[in-house]
Amino acid sequence: MEYTQAKSGRIFAVKFAAEEDILVELKELIRKEKIQSGIIYLIGALTNTDVVLGPEKKEYPPAPVLWNFSDAKEIIAIGLFAHENDEPKIHLHAGLGNKKETKVGCIRNKTEVYLTVEGIVHEFIDTNITRKLDERYNASLLHFE
Repeated sequence: MEYTQAKSGRIFAVKFAAEEDILVELKELIRKEKIQSGIIYLIGALTNTDVVLGPEKKEYPPAPVLWNFSDAKEIIAIGLFAHENDEPKIHLHAGLGNKKETKVGCIRNKTEVYLTVEGIVHEFIDTNITRKLDERYNASLLHFE
């Protein structure tokens, strides 16, 4: 295990409107407010969203199983973000469901809001947390300097 210490910085309450893409909007907020790293908490509902439900099989690098849904699903999500080079990279996992099905996965690519999504973006300060591509996993992982 690796770890680093950080202090709590600014806290942003966020509200997304129907049809907005939460990943696009979160990256815009991170850039605009010059937030280097932090944690995201979200609740609400999504539609037309891509989710990775796991790998095809246990191998390195993993081949992700991508699932898209176009109906409405309630979500509760938590994620971490940090910059890789000058680009904010968000790693966001969510429980998604409705009366028919419930799944847990990593939200990717497109994330369209249905009705609303609300949340908190909590900034980490006095630390140097970044992301760095780990070629073994083909994933951008947290890096502590």
